[in-house]
Amino acid sequence: MRRVRLAILGASPCHLCTAACCKQNAHEYAALLRGDGEVRRFAAFAVDVPIRTDDGRLIIEKVLPYLNGRCQFLGADDRCTIYADRPQACRAFQCVEDFNRDGIASHGPFLKRNAGVLRMLQAM
Repeated sequence: MRRVRLAILGASPCHLCTAACCKQNAHEYAALLRGDGEVRRFAAFAVDVPIRTDDGRLIIEKVLPYLNGRCQFLGADDRCTIYADRPQACRAFQCVEDFNRDGIASHGPFLKRNAGVLRMLQAM
């Protein structure tokens, strides 16, 4: 008999992860910066990127770029070196939100690109 998990309750199991969200996997940049304070705090590390809005307008956003396919703040041990001061985009991300996002066994784009993370969630 196959066990089906409809949802995962609680926070993402980051302590089990391999920092897949901090490595380049079909994303153009590591994190979108929000708010003046965040933009100022990371100004020395950020770049401008043109982004098209839903209504077709082109705007310029500040982002943290990947360096060699990794977030520039990801340590050699795959742990965030600025965890206590990380951007809001990083704080908000939860891999579990992609689990069964579009129906049973129909996962969101992050889990489709990261089979290892999907297997980890399925084993929970």
